[in-house]
Amino acid sequence: MLDKDKIIKNTKKYFETAEPFMTESLTAFLGQDFMAAPASTNKDLNNAFEGGLVDHLLRTTKFAISINAALPEKLRLPKEDIIKVCFLYQIGKAHLYTPCTSEWHIKNQGKMYEFRNEEVSMRVGERSVFYALSHGVTLNDVETQAIMNHDKDDSDKQSKFHTSSLGMLLRQANEWAIIEEKMLTDESN
Repeated sequence: MLDKDKIIKNTKKYFETAEPFMTESLTAFLGQDFMAAPASTNKDLNNAFEGGLVDHLLRTTKFAISINAALPEKLRLPKEDIIKVCFLYQIGKAHLYTPCTSEWHIKNQGKMYEFRNEEVSMRVGERSVFYALSHGVTLNDVETQAIMNHDKDDSDKQSKFHTSSLGMLLRQANEWAIIEEKMLTDESN
């Protein structure tokens, strides 16, 4: 769980860092829902609490930058590209969840949030690209591929074997962020 001050601090850091590629239209569209959004729906997953999404995006970015720095110089990617993709890859969750109102589900299943049924069905990566492009953010093909493929499973051979190095970096950073978030949750319980 994050307190209100940490949520505000994270959101401020996010939008200040995103300034080079973020549009006013996307900032307004994301709004308060984005600031409060969780990264997942269930306590057993990661960051299923208010402000969890922005915290997760910042954490994923931290890992992506660290992994990139550990690579041989000829394999390293521009830091600006990494930040842009890491900051945008899950914005599709901004309006995706609503707090669970069933005490039974919260207590017995750890279900903290539910999906909003009125949303058109899309993978988070697809929705994130849609939101970005719909609000004037420019994405090249490599950035689009990285964002759209980050949440596809290994049965999707196209995304598994033909992703870009940026896409591979994003997937790895996301996994490390989730591992750290779960460790932090375990330590606080």
